[in-house]
Amino acid sequence: MNAVSVFLENPVPVFAPTDAQFGRLRERLPGRDVRFCRSEADFLAALPETEIALVWTFRQEWFALAPRLRAVCTPAAGRDYFRVAPPPGVELRYGSFHGAIMGETAAAAVLGFARGLLPFASLMRVAGGAAAWPRDAFAPVARRVAGSTAVVLGFGHIGRAAGERLHALGVRIVGVSRGAHPAPDWFGPGDRLATAAELEAALPLADHLLCFLPSGPDTDRLLDAPRLALLKPSAFLANFGRGNLVDEDALAAALRAGRLGGALLDVFSEEPLPLSSPLRAAPRCWLLPHASAFAPDYLDLCFEEFARTVS
Repeated sequence: MNAVSVFLENPVPVFAPTDAQFGRLRERLPGRDVRFCRSEADFLAALPETEIALVWTFRQEWFALAPRLRAVCTPAAGRDYFRVAPPPGVELRYGSFHGAIMGETAAAAVLGFARGLLPFASLMRVAGGAAAWPRDAFAPVARRVAGSTAVVLGFGHIGRAAGERLHALGVRIVGVSRGAHPAPDWFGPGDRLATAAELEAALPLADHLLCFLPSGPDTDRLLDAPRLALLKPSAFLANFGRGNLVDEDALAAALRAGRLGGALLDVFSEEPLPLSSPLRAAPRCWLLPHASAFAPDYLDLCFEEFARTVS
């Protein structure tokens, strides 16, 4: 029957499909029985005939309801997303389309910090005093990104997309990854690859440290106090991967002591970020609610990729 069941209801609007997006997915899968489920009950009723499921949520007990199931897919990129053990013959698949969106977010973060937009965005709202027109303070903060160096920690699909966008702005890229991968074709003479073993040698080079690593024992607090101390006092750190990567207390301490230029964090060790977190009060620390992939076409990109994998 080639049944494909899609259950993607989500409270975040960009993660919940519209009827128009559903229609475009059906057009991309001619000959498939594509079932759009608007509730858990609808999805469970479709499971006995389902071969491929595209979901935000899948529970372990649901495998017993799906004897024809071959793959459970999700738009999420993180390999830690599903907390289930599939039976033999069932594959877990994750999205790899996020670079188009998150690469722009990373480039915006670097530009926002380097050009002074993040540090000074709120000062112009202050009524009266020298801070009402802080040109003398702004001038030494605003820097060019051209000629700077970005160390991209986690040089997979997303990290490479971020690096490519920054490379176009004249930024030198040092891509750090665990495995051996060929250099992208857009690399220039000033760009290079590095291994995870070379991380401590790469950190002092960073004007911008962009992080896209997954969670796991080998990444837990990888950026601890000693490694954060290897960064330049002017460096900017942005984490878009997983929150376990950064020792948050050490990062807050470095920001308070002026040992780091700034940080933008989209992910945290605990989400939602507790009100008691020291990051909330740390200077030059900007926080996002795990939103770096938000875009109106998020599911359009997801459905394009999904259709290619199942057609």
